[in-house]
Order: sequence, then structure tokens, then C-alpha cells
Amino acid sequence: MSNTICQIVDSSGNLPRSLLEQQNISEVPFYFKFNNPDYYRENIDYNITEFYKHMEEYPHQVPKTSCPNIYDWLTVFEQQYAKGAKQYIVTTISSKLSASFQTAISAKKLFEEENSDIQIEVIDSNICACGQASLEIGIAKMIESGKSFEDIIETANKMVSNTTTLFVVNSLKYMKSGGRIGGATAFLGKLINVKPICEFVDGVVHPVKAVRGRKNSLKTMIDIAVSRISDLSKMIVIIQNAEYQEDANYIINYLRETSNFSGQIYKSDLGITVGAHSGPGAIGIGFVENPLM
Repeated sequence: MSNTICQIVDSSGNLPRSLLEQQNISEVPFYFKFNNPDYYRENIDYNITEFYKHMEEYPHQVPKTSCPNIYDWLTVFEQQYAKGAKQYIVTTISSKLSASFQTAISAKKLFEEENSDIQIEVIDSNICACGQASLEIGIAKMIESGKSFEDIIETANKMVSNTTTLFVVNSLKYMKSGGRIGGATAFLGKLINVKPICEFVDGVVHPVKAVRGRKNSLKTMIDIAVSRISDLSKMIVIIQNAEYQEDANYIINYLRETSNFSGQIYKSDLGITVGAHSGPGAIGIGFVENPLM
């Protein structure tokens, strides 16, 4: 791994915790709160399991989220600089969903003014959750392989337009409350046992197909994913779920059975930033072509 290139992400992608440690990736947390006046930091002040438990026990308390501020970004930039980092690759949730990208850009300008010997590239992932995570895993692989800063930036920007997030939620009420979908799409979720499969396109949620029944929706989501992938062995694939581990295992097994894929499939929790808008039971698949294949 390069001693001068560092990778920094916001917590929207919620990469597997083991990967953060193995690849020395710095995560800048989002903030959230319920009805309390104070905000908590994602993955620092609050346990994800307790977060979704709270959502289920108090369904009328729709969580509110807030993006990292300039100081949060600057703190991590300074920490990495003290360790010898000179080149920074930063990825954020879609700028259409949050101001995280803008605060990172503002912090970049301030830090560059104070340090003339650095390079910082802030990449708008144009997506979130597992799609964002797959992009960030691809960047980590390139850094580990020893690719140059310029090559990584060029490749990562190309990957952004080819990254996919498909997901299923148990209820669309959280996405409607947060302004992520319109009333027409939310209406689909009110039909008896209908589970819409959705995806992020240019930072906006779009319904793909309405399917009756949870298991059918999970299978259909994977069928759609497989239909869009010509060679699964060349992809980075990650599954994220909001405390429904059994369903996550189910779709991983189904994906392997339908595609005969035996390679690595990453898995992590659906983070609080995105889970606040999708609710308990949300589950998704993100994928992008592996830049080293």
C-alpha cells in the first residue's frame, strides 16, 4: 500500500469494519438524531443494532441526519498529514442527497491553502450505501496495487457512472418522510404485501419493479442484478442489510446459485445515514466493475 496516498470516505457507504482497518481507510461520520436535541456520530456514539431497534419500537420518530462539517474533514486531513500522507482520495455520498460533498470541497480548499505539498481529490460518488461502498472498495484495491494517484483518480471517475445500487425496503414511509421519493412511488408500498424494488439513478430513487412478497422481491432484485452483469467475476459486489441477516444470507446464496459465482461477496450493515431514510428491513446490492480485472 502506498505510504503517501490515503483514502478517506464519509460514513454513507458504511464499508465493512474489517476493511477499514485492513486498508487503513479513514471514515468521516455523519450525524443523526431522533426526537432528542443532540446529534450522535454514526459508528462512534451509537450502535447500529440499537438504532434499528429504536426505529422499530418508536415508528413515529423518523430519524434526522446531518452531514459531516468542514471541521470534521479537516481533522481527518490533519491526522493523515501527520502520518505522512501527501495525496488524498476522498469519496462522498451523492451531492444530490447531501451536502457532504460540498463540505469536503470546502475543507479541501482550506487545507490546500495551508499545505502546498499536498493533492486532494474529492469524488462525488453520485450514489450511496452499497453502491458507494463498491466504488470505495475498488479505490482501495487500486491503492493497494500501487497505482499512481493520477491513474486512480481517472479510473475512479469512470467507475462512478457504472456503479449500481438496487434495494428493497419493508416500508417506503421513511423515504417519503425524508423527501427521497414522491407520493406515487410511496403508494406502491401501501398495496397489500407489495415490495417495490428501487435503485439510485443520478442520486435519485427510481422504482424498478413492484413485486408481491418479501422473498419474491429479494429474488427479483438479484435476478435484475444478474441480468445487468455480463461477467460477475469481474465485479466488486457488496450486500448491505438493516438487521435482517437471514435475508442477506438468502440473497447471497441465491446469487451464487443463479450465477454459479464462487468469488468474494462483501457484506456489511446498511449504515445509519441511509438506514434513517429506508428503515428496518431494507436490503440492497451494490456492484461495479473491478478496476484491476
